[in-house]
Amino acid sequence: MKKKRIFLLALAFLGLAGPVNAATSMDIGEGAELCQKYAKKPLDKKNNYIIWVQGFFSAFNALDPKTKNIAGTKDYHDIRKWLDDYCKANPTMYFGEAVRMLIEELYPARIPNTPEKEAKPGEGVSIHFK
Repeated sequence: MKKKRIFLLALAFLGLAGPVNAATSMDIGEGAELCQKYAKKPLDKKNNYIIWVQGFFSAFNALDPKTKNIAGTKDYHDIRKWLDDYCKANPTMYFGEAVRMLIEELYPARIPNTPEKEAKPGEGVSIHFK
């Protein structure tokens, strides 16, 4: 129950439960830009946006215990094409909101996290520094 509450709080904090078309405090960098700006960029100038998306996906994967990879079998080109089409159709949408809409669409086909066994408190990966 505690993990579920923390997860829901994290989702709210990320703005995933926020209203559509409104920038949240988590919309920083490219996420705070309007789709119109993204859509007008030539392909070779969209890398910063895609890097922002990859970071957002990584955070989502880390915070959703049911997800190993939100992109599923989609690759860079699929993600970029979806965002290109969506942002052209919704130029006044914030780019961060467009990415949240993409996540909603990707979620059913994500690669789920299927741990072999449930980890007990205190178990897990140990990191040792020399």
